[in-house]
Amino acid sequence: MSNEMTRPIEVITQEINFYKFQAGSAIIEIGKRLCEAKQCLPHGAWGDWLQNEVEFSERTAQNFMKIAREYQNPQLIADMGNSATKALLLLSLPADEREEFVGEAHEIEGEAKTVAEMTTKEMEQLIKELEAERAEKEKLQSQLDLFQTEKDNAVDAAYKETEDKLETLVLQKEAAEKARQEAEEKISAMETEMDELRMQADQTVLPDESELEKIRKEAEAAAKEKAEAAMQKKLDKAKKDAEKAKKEAAEAQAAIEVHEAAQKEAEEAMLKARAELAQVKTDTEKKLKVAGSSGITRFKVYFEGVQQQINQMIECISKVEETEGEEAAKLRAALKSLCQSVQDNL
Repeated sequence: MSNEMTRPIEVITQEINFYKFQAGSAIIEIGKRLCEAKQCLPHGAWGDWLQNEVEFSERTAQNFMKIAREYQNPQLIADMGNSATKALLLLSLPADEREEFVGEAHEIEGEAKTVAEMTTKEMEQLIKELEAERAEKEKLQSQLDLFQTEKDNAVDAAYKETEDKLETLVLQKEAAEKARQEAEEKISAMETEMDELRMQADQTVLPDESELEKIRKEAEAAAKEKAEAAMQKKLDKAKKDAEKAKKEAAEAQAAIEVHEAAQKEAEEAMLKARAELAQVKTDTEKKLKVAGSSGITRFKVYFEGVQQQINQMIECISKVEETEGEEAAKLRAALKSLCQSVQDNL
């Protein structure tokens, strides 16, 4: 490359003028040599050289140089009818799509035409339509991705709510179990104390005691009886508290089981919804590919997919509502928020 850059400008000029009358790769070859000449010429000589030696305007030269840099396949230029204008128009398409575009026939006002056969104006209009179609497809894809993200966020938020509620129920159950255990220990201690009081009462009556001693014994017996009655009252209350603790523990366990069932159902619904969303996305992409350039058809494809997902989320909320009214309300609010977000975007 360095040797080529030192070639005499006269040689480069002759080669450019030679290729001006050639077909096929002439445009690319001219562009390459214009790039070479611009580096060889001293500062300020470029414009005069273009005008006097090769009879090119500055704009024409820049276009040829740009084509030489962008196109590696000379046949692609030939397939466009060796048109520099068409080659420049084609640069608005991604490089990996250019050969496919040139190699296919395109419908122009009901007639199939190759790139070489269509006019520059027809090609310019066709490329604008393709760019508009690509922009519309990207916009719809962005909306679909936004819908999926917001749906996932709503489901994750509802799932987090159920996790927190389950943790609270577990703590309530543990507290109820602890209260029940403490009540049972208290009952056991009271029953032991009651047995001791009864044993002492049985031992208070002795034969042949003096009257004073008898009165004392009777007073002690009355006091013990009173204490025993008070202890019995405490024991009855402790048993009642224990029964209450057992009932609360059972209720907490039942609530946990109901909540776990609802959580499992919500998880299954979430997994199903995500799988269905993935399938809808796949189906949508297939339909979009078949739909071609019709904006109305592509809109119908997306609209049907979104409508199906919303109906499935409403059905999921109805199922959750049968067992978890509060959680269903939160899911419904999340769906309303998602729909409001879509409405705001519109």
